[in-house]
Amino acid sequence: MSSSAKKITAGVLAVLVILFSLGFRVGHAQDGLKNALGSAKSGLVVYKNKPSFTVGSKVLVKLDAPAPSPLLAFMMGNKAETVEIQAGTTVQSVKSSQVYGTLIAVIPFLGSILSVVGL
Repeated sequence: MSSSAKKITAGVLAVLVILFSLGFRVGHAQDGLKNALGSAKSGLVVYKNKPSFTVGSKVLVKLDAPAPSPLLAFMMGNKAETVEIQAGTTVQSVKSSQVYGTLIAVIPFLGSILSVVGL
Protein backbone atom coordinates (compact mmCIF):
# COMPACT_ATOMS: atom_id res chain seq x y z
CA MET A 1 0.00 0.00 0.00
CA SER A 2 1.42 3.38 -0.96
CA SER A 3 2.03 6.21 1.48
CA SER A 4 -0.79 8.38 0.11
CA ALA A 5 -3.27 5.49 0.32
CA LYS A 6 -2.33 4.95 3.97
CA LYS A 7 -2.86 8.65 4.71
CA ILE A 8 -6.25 8.66 3.02
CA THR A 9 -7.30 5.51 4.88
CA ALA A 10 -6.16 6.97 8.20
CA GLY A 11 -8.00 10.23 7.46
CA VAL A 12 -11.24 8.45 6.60
CA LEU A 13 -11.02 6.31 9.74
CA ALA A 14 -10.36 9.40 11.88
CA VAL A 15 -13.41 11.17 10.43
CA LEU A 16 -15.58 8.09 11.04
CA VAL A 17 -14.41 7.84 14.67
CA ILE A 18 -15.15 11.53 15.24
CA LEU A 19 -18.63 11.26 13.69
CA PHE A 20 -19.38 8.14 15.74
CA SER A 21 -18.31 9.88 18.95
CA LEU A 22 -20.60 12.83 18.10
CA GLY A 23 -23.59 10.46 17.88
CA PHE A 24 -23.88 9.87 14.14
CA ARG A 25 -24.81 6.31 13.13
CA VAL A 26 -25.67 4.34 9.98
CA GLY A 27 -28.64 1.98 9.88
CA HIS A 28 -30.51 -0.18 7.39
CA ALA A 29 -34.26 0.37 7.62
CA GLN A 30 -36.36 -2.71 6.87
CA ASP A 31 -39.63 -0.85 6.27
CA GLY A 32 -41.22 2.56 6.44
CA LEU A 33 -41.12 5.78 4.47
CA LYS A 34 -40.27 5.68 0.80
CA ASN A 35 -38.34 8.30 -1.16
CA ALA A 36 -38.04 9.20 -4.83
CA LEU A 37 -35.24 6.67 -5.30
CA GLY A 38 -37.00 3.67 -3.79
CA SER A 39 -38.21 2.02 -0.62
CA ALA A 40 -36.74 2.46 2.83
CA LYS A 41 -35.18 -1.00 2.55
CA SER A 42 -33.20 -0.06 -0.58
CA GLY A 43 -31.13 2.62 1.16
CA LEU A 44 -28.90 3.19 4.17
CA VAL A 45 -29.97 5.72 6.78
CA VAL A 46 -27.58 8.15 8.45
CA TYR A 47 -29.08 9.29 11.75
CA LYS A 48 -28.18 11.23 14.89
CA ASN A 49 -28.31 9.02 17.97
CA LYS A 50 -30.89 10.15 20.60
CA PRO A 51 -31.25 13.86 19.86
CA SER A 52 -34.23 15.87 21.04
CA PHE A 53 -37.25 14.65 19.11
CA THR A 54 -39.49 17.20 17.43
CA VAL A 55 -42.89 16.63 15.89
CA GLY A 56 -42.61 16.24 12.12
CA SER A 57 -39.04 14.91 12.08
CA LYS A 58 -38.17 11.56 10.52
CA VAL A 59 -36.89 8.93 12.94
CA LEU A 60 -35.52 5.39 12.90
CA VAL A 61 -37.53 3.19 15.28
CA LYS A 62 -37.11 -0.36 16.60
CA LEU A 63 -40.43 -2.22 16.61
CA ASP A 64 -41.39 -5.40 18.45
CA ALA A 65 -41.56 -8.66 16.49
CA PRO A 66 -43.13 -9.69 14.09
CA ALA A 67 -43.05 -6.19 12.52
CA PRO A 68 -40.09 -5.41 10.25
CA SER A 69 -37.55 -3.46 12.25
CA PRO A 70 -36.00 -0.89 12.20
CA LEU A 71 -38.67 1.32 10.68
CA LEU A 72 -38.26 4.75 9.11
CA ALA A 73 -41.21 6.93 10.24
CA PHE A 74 -42.50 10.45 10.93
CA MET A 75 -42.66 11.65 14.55
CA MET A 76 -46.30 12.64 15.11
CA GLY A 77 -46.30 13.28 18.86
CA ASN A 78 -43.89 13.34 21.77
CA LYS A 79 -45.07 12.52 25.28
CA ALA A 80 -42.99 11.80 28.40
CA GLU A 81 -42.68 8.01 28.06
CA THR A 82 -44.03 7.36 24.55
CA VAL A 83 -43.86 8.84 21.08
CA GLU A 84 -46.37 8.55 18.27
CA ILE A 85 -45.02 7.59 14.85
CA GLN A 86 -46.53 7.23 11.40
CA ALA A 87 -44.98 5.22 8.58
CA GLY A 88 -48.07 4.58 6.48
CA THR A 89 -51.68 5.44 7.10
CA THR A 90 -51.79 4.48 10.77
CA VAL A 91 -50.34 6.22 13.81
CA GLN A 92 -48.90 4.00 16.53
CA SER A 93 -47.33 4.62 19.92
CA VAL A 94 -43.93 3.26 20.89
CA LYS A 95 -41.71 3.78 23.91
CA SER A 96 -39.25 6.62 23.50
CA SER A 97 -36.44 4.15 24.25
CA GLN A 98 -37.32 2.35 20.97
CA VAL A 99 -36.36 5.39 18.88
CA TYR A 100 -32.79 5.12 17.63
CA GLY A 101 -32.50 8.72 16.44
CA THR A 102 -33.41 11.42 13.94
CA LEU A 103 -32.77 11.03 10.21
CA ILE A 104 -29.90 13.04 8.74
CA ALA A 105 -29.65 11.52 5.23
CA VAL A 106 -30.57 8.52 3.12
CA ILE A 107 -27.90 6.90 0.96
CA PRO A 108 -29.87 5.25 -1.87
CA PHE A 109 -29.30 1.75 -3.29
CA LEU A 110 -26.66 0.55 -0.77
CA GLY A 111 -29.36 -1.12 1.32
CA SER A 112 -30.22 -3.39 -1.61
CA ILE A 113 -26.66 -4.69 -1.62
CA LEU A 114 -26.83 -5.33 2.15
CA SER A 115 -30.15 -7.17 1.71
CA VAL A 116 -28.46 -9.62 -0.65
CA VAL A 117 -25.87 -10.58 1.99
CA GLY A 118 -28.49 -10.71 4.76
CA LEU A 119 -27.85 -7.52 6.74
